[in-house]
Amino acid sequence: MIMNTKINGFHKTDHFLYRQWDRKIDDEVLGKILPFVSGKKNEKEVTIAFSSFLKKNKIKNKNNNCFILITKGDVILTCYWCDHPEYLYKKDNNANIQILN
Repeated sequence: MIMNTKINGFHKTDHFLYRQWDRKIDDEVLGKILPFVSGKKNEKEVTIAFSSFLKKNKIKNKNNNCFILITKGDVILTCYWCDHPEYLYKKDNNANIQILN
């Protein structure tokens, strides 16, 4: 798996690079999702890409999960596959939530 420290104008933290490797998330997936992320300056943003969005953009999703991406400005903090994103609405009141359908 090839992982660069920057992608589509976003920087990856060391934590993110480890998690990306650990969760086997390819840069190809990020490259298809990041153009839709607004990336507001210095604000934490939670982007939820639902399976309908992933399917439309030809992103492989074997378990029909959604993809969660957390950024702050132009820095990617973490990402993961999730089958129950509802908890995010209650968990982080300080984040902007962006839905990709």
